[in-house]
Amino acid sequence: MKNILKVLAVIIAAIMIVVIVKTMNNKPVNNQKEVVLEAIPQNALEHMSAAIKIKTETPNDDYQFDTATFMSYRKFLENSYPLIHKNLPRTIIDSFNYIYEWKGSDTSILPMVLMAHYDVVPVEQSAVKLWHAAPYGGEIKENYIWGRGVLDDKSSMISILEAAEAQLAKGFQPKQTILLCFGADEESSGKGATAMVKYFASQNKKFDLVVDEGGEISTENNKSVKAPIASIGVGEKGYVTLVLTAQKAGGHSSIPASHTAIDILSTAIAKVSENPMPTKLTPPIEAYLKSVSAYNENFIDKMVLSNLWLFKSNVINKMAEEPTSNALIRTTLVPTVFNSGVRDNVIPTFATAYINSRILPGETTKDVYDYVTKIVNDTNIKITYYKNYMTEASPTTNVESKYYKRVEKIIRSVVKDVVVAPMLMVGATDSRNYRTLSEGVVNFTPLTNAKGYHGIDERMQISDFQKCVNFYTLLIKGE
Repeated sequence: MKNILKVLAVIIAAIMIVVIVKTMNNKPVNNQKEVVLEAIPQNALEHMSAAIKIKTETPNDDYQFDTATFMSYRKFLENSYPLIHKNLPRTIIDSFNYIYEWKGSDTSILPMVLMAHYDVVPVEQSAVKLWHAAPYGGEIKENYIWGRGVLDDKSSMISILEAAEAQLAKGFQPKQTILLCFGADEESSGKGATAMVKYFASQNKKFDLVVDEGGEISTENNKSVKAPIASIGVGEKGYVTLVLTAQKAGGHSSIPASHTAIDILSTAIAKVSENPMPTKLTPPIEAYLKSVSAYNENFIDKMVLSNLWLFKSNVINKMAEEPTSNALIRTTLVPTVFNSGVRDNVIPTFATAYINSRILPGETTKDVYDYVTKIVNDTNIKITYYKNYMTEASPTTNVESKYYKRVEKIIRSVVKDVVVAPMLMVGATDSRNYRTLSEGVVNFTPLTNAKGYHGIDERMQISDFQKCVNFYTLLIKGE
């Protein structure tokens, strides 16, 4: 027995030594100091404000698409960026999706794609009174630019255009051909990006680096890391919505049965909510934790994150406690729509609910369907796919690749003492379609602690607008 205890003691001591050594050797990389940012072009704020004022909302129903508004936005682009429209040939895909081609001096290099979308989600009319600025006013006050779409994603589009127009004014020609690709329906169907990729594929095009919206800069999400954290999206979760339908004879509300269609469906939803899909630490999130751990000022946290081989389960359990981090480690399931009933005194025959899921890499839409079917376990519930939109999780970009390293270098040039780390995108973007044409798709816009996505008081700091223009300028110049 004593010999066993001695062996255990040696093993424990060896583990402790390994843990401490790995923690002490986990040191921050030497950060490149930021360059002095160039001032944004004189009319840039006016252009951003004007872009917000054009109400480019995309509806779920294509028949309600407001072509007049989107034509007005096209005229705004042509008037605001004359050098781009004079010098860069434009291809229009499906009416309102635009490709501008900026020929490089070395056509042997694969083209780079800078992309964004300019459609926006609608503003809830009941919530307009809660805004501190008119949603489509494009107001500039308190060091912010306010309005729907300023973050998602006109910040990227206008910044790309400002950077390109300024370089054209200087007579600049990039070494690498650059394609500026702008989608008109990312917030609804995403058909524009699909059509553009189909167009490129028909020409046998392949791309080098592809940069789209997504990752950002945070100084709030990790209190133990004092430096800003720039998260580069290297992959996206999948997307599927399941429709759950319960049917049971209804009738007069004065003579209810023991269970109604609403009761049956509510029970099913409760089962799904109470039994989330299993957690998993995917390679992008594991890489994120390792990248950030070196900068953690809490020794215990640093020790845990530096030794995931030993503490992985503890880290996963901790991440599962917060909605933001929980979404990074599991395929999520959430009810988003519930429909039933016609009057207060009528028991409905049908009840329908939508369960939306964002899917981790390594899991599939069928896995989600099978899991929900198993959890609900009720023959009174019919489960079908909502066909409007569904997609599998995307492949991921290698964090050691030249594409990732190039964006990382530029981020360090526009943000002082920044921690750069890979991230898994929990939402879907247009760039997922480009992964069939490029190994270098990354998602990043240098916005800091952005507020108001798809909600109230969407706004962008003017200083972030400056970072965005400089970020795209350095990409264009090949720095």
